[in-house]
Parts: sequence; structure tokens; C-alpha cells
Amino acid sequence: MRRPFILTISLLVLALFVTACASEPQTVIVTVQVTVPVEQVVQVTATPVPPTQTAVPPTNTPKPTIPPTKTLVPIKATQQALMAQITVPTREPAERIAADDYPALLNQACGIVRDNYVRDNYNGVDWEAVCQEYLALAEEVDNQENFWALMADFIHELGDNHSRFVRPDRFAAEFDLPSEGSGRPWPGLSFWPAREDEYLLIWDVCRVGPAADAGLNRGDVVLEINGRAFEPGENGYSVSQVNAALYENDESATLTVIQGEGEAAKEITVPFGGAGGCDGWAAGLISESPRIGYIRVPNFGGDSDTNILAAITDMEAEAPLDGLILDIRHNPGGNSDKSIAIFTEGTFGLAGPLRADGTQTTYRIRGPIKWNESTPMAVLTDGNSHSAADYFAAAMKLSGRATLVGMPSAGNTEGIISFNLADGSLIRLAVSTLQLPDGNTFEGVGILPDIEVPLGQFGL
Repeated sequence: MRRPFILTISLLVLALFVTACASEPQTVIVTVQVTVPVEQVVQVTATPVPPTQTAVPPTNTPKPTIPPTKTLVPIKATQQALMAQITVPTREPAERIAADDYPALLNQACGIVRDNYVRDNYNGVDWEAVCQEYLALAEEVDNQENFWALMADFIHELGDNHSRFVRPDRFAAEFDLPSEGSGRPWPGLSFWPAREDEYLLIWDVCRVGPAADAGLNRGDVVLEINGRAFEPGENGYSVSQVNAALYENDESATLTVIQGEGEAAKEITVPFGGAGGCDGWAAGLISESPRIGYIRVPNFGGDSDTNILAAITDMEAEAPLDGLILDIRHNPGGNSDKSIAIFTEGTFGLAGPLRADGTQTTYRIRGPIKWNESTPMAVLTDGNSHSAADYFAAAMKLSGRATLVGMPSAGNTEGIISFNLADGSLIRLAVSTLQLPDGNTFEGVGILPDIEVPLGQFGL
């Protein structure tokens, strides 16, 4: 299997480190400015200051639009985002509303959103008008299936791809709970296109499994699956369409792929079966002089900080690193607070709702720093660096600890809480986000890298 290192990015970052290693490290102040509309990305400028000074918020940017009402104990940056399975009782006891009283259920949902949504301007939507419109529609509903379909449309009116309605028979998929069935066999590979990808690429191949046995590799360009070709849409490739083609039959899939620059397309049939070694972690030296290490972090779940420190320890067994590349592309998140504390510390904004009646808390990473804050670092990001990976990139950027290389991160920063309705269904509602020191957020926007480098056809 090919090594998972990137020619274009590796050469670029290596040149960066050769330069960085020749000079003393500096502390920098970084100002993040986000402009509207959402299609624009975060603009970042860096101003060096003497290493003995403490970085302070810039004076030429606006103060947060909704400052905290009082000083609170700091919370973990991604804590709210990890509260995925918490169900919060509504203001009105569920037993007072009958499961088939659809107007009452709709009215209950109106109040939940009105009182708890992360933004009290509801993204520019006239929420009261929406409620009245859907209350009238609920009066005409005569069965549960139609009501659930109506509720899905109702929550969609917020224009927020995080908030959603979940019917009871879909809880297992929503919360990743064990299903009663044996599960679907799979080929031991994954697709997860970033929004900016020009090609449909195989993102990962398990070390053991049908895809590896068939000779497929991370980074192979997929032209067709079972004879079906794909084109990227406005937001990239549709994973649901790709998976539908992949599992067109229950036994195997035939992929038409290009496996290297200048190579001819070939068809490879992959049977479905078990697979192993699919965690996605990778680490190793990509250069001896200077001594540059690389770590691919597939997610920030569980013991990600322990894994990162262990990889650094292994690479520094013979000599200290001159530089480190941390790859968080296609990282879906988790909790990156402990991983951030390996490299830097500080206060990076406020976490909480953007409501006049809301209270925000300080997003602070406390020391002591577990490794160091002077070895030059580059962090690789892309349009699938989500949630805790967004937070990691933001902290590295704001502290000046690392140079960001790649594409803008996903901008997926909203924390979600579940609210139950009287019929047993749920509203999964965005209730918090991260507000940067200048008062802006990067929800839906992402953090702009210092050096923009698209992945490219064979970038993996």
C-alpha cells in the first residue's frame, strides 16, 4: 500500500520547516475576521511580537456582540457538541399532550425553538410567522406519518443543517445505537468527500479486508461504481448517492479507478466481508534532516491526545523533532481540548448561545503544555475537518502555534441538544456555538489556512 503522505503538501511544508528551523521561534498575535456572506472564508493576519510579551486581543476589531453577563467557570470547548444523547424535558409536561394532538405537538415544538435556538434572530427567519403557518397545516394532519413529515419540514425552516427532527423509529441511526440486525457487510474502504474535492477519492482502506486484498489504495480516483458515474454538486459529492451505488447488490461492488498519474482506468471488483485495521492513525518521520514528523489524526475521540503524545515520543526516541506535521483532514471531531493542550494554552473566545437572554462561558485551554510550544508545526486541514477539528485549527491559529496548510475547515461548530416531544419524537436543536475574540463566529465558514493547497487528484 502506498504511504499516506502528500507530495505537494509535504514538499511545501518541508520547505516551510527548513525556513522555520533556521530562525528563532516567535510568538504571534493572530486576528481572525469573518465577513458575511457565508461563502467567504476567515481572513487571518499575523503580527509578530517579542517572545516575552503576552499575546492580547487586537484593538482594531469589534468587541464580542454578546459579552458574558458574568464570569463563569470555563467549560471544555466541545463539551456541548458531545452532549448528543442528552434529552432535555420541555417546559410543558409531556403527559398533558396527547400523541395524536398534532397542533399541540407543533405548538410545543414552536416553544422549544423559540426559547432555546442558538440565535434569537433565527437566521433571519420570522419564527412566529413560521409557527402560525405550520400550526394551520397541523390542523389538517390526520395521521402520525404525515405529522412527522411535517415536523421535518418545520425544523428545516431554520436553514440550519445541524438542527433536525428525529422520529422514534430512527433513533438507532441518529445515536449510532446497536441495531437488531447483523449489519451490512462492507468492502473495507471509506468515501468521505470534502466539499472542495474535484474528484471522488477513496479516503481510507482498512489494512486487512476485501479492498486491500483487491489492491485498492487510499487516494485512488473513483470514476464509476457499478457503472454509475458521479459529478460533484454545489456542496461536493453526495455520500448518500455514492453509498447507494456501492451497495447496489449485497455481495460485491465493481469500481472503475485510476491508481496513479498517467495510469489507465481499470475495473476492480471488491467482494463484501469483514475488515480490520480501520482506525486511520498513521505516524512516522518524513525527513531525517531536518527531522520532520507526521501524524494523521483521524478523529479526536477517546485517547487521541495519548496517541499523539505516544507518536511524538516514538519519533523523538533518537533525537528531538525539528518540526511536526499534524494531519486533521477528514477528522469528524470529538473533543480536542486535551490534544490542544499538548501544544498551546490560552483563551480563544466564548462558548454558548448568541441570544440576548443567553449566557456564554469562556473557551479556555489550561496548561501546563504537555509537549512544547516552540517546535515548528504545520496543521493540515480540509473541508471535512469538522467540529473539534475546527476548534483545534482555531486554537492553533489564534495562538500562533502552528501554520495551517490545506483548505478551509468545515465550520461545523454548533453544539446540539435533544428535546423530547410528547409523541416520543425528538428535536435535535443547535443551542450553542463558538464566538471568536473579535465577536465573529466561523460556523458554516471555516478557518482559512495560511497556505491554501487543494488536495489534488493524487494528493493522498
